[in-house]
Amino acid sequence: MGAVSGTRRTMKELVDGTIRVQIDIDPLQRAEFLRLFPSIDMPVALAPLHAGFERGPKTEPKAAPPQRKGQTLSQYAAMLCQNSDFQAFMGEQLGAKIGEVGATDALRLACGIESRSLLDKPEYVDAIRTFHHIREQYHQWLQEER
Repeated sequence: MGAVSGTRRTMKELVDGTIRVQIDIDPLQRAEFLRLFPSIDMPVALAPLHAGFERGPKTEPKAAPPQRKGQTLSQYAAMLCQNSDFQAFMGEQLGAKIGEVGATDALRLACGIESRSLLDKPEYVDAIRTFHHIREQYHQWLQEER
């Protein structure tokens, strides 16, 4: 059984009492989403990632940069760590000025992994969640900075 994570954005109660929910799926999980849900009107199950889970403010985060075809999560993380804005963001989180190596180390430490390549392994679900949370905070930070 597979799963994809997302963020609940809106909810609407229809006249008959049905609840319609909009969920945003991260572009990095697009292929898995389409594999699991190839057509509309498929039954699904919903569950919070953990009790009290919060993804941050209710504002819409800035969209992630377009993903290259075949790009893995670890490649995306590497690209972020090379970005000077992301380095500044991670440095601000740590209270220090850091470069690419520092951003890479900080990201691995925050995710609890020894290598970014582990972000591509489904068994590292906590690290993957943490990475997505950091990415969302970074995109929100970008919006606030500009």
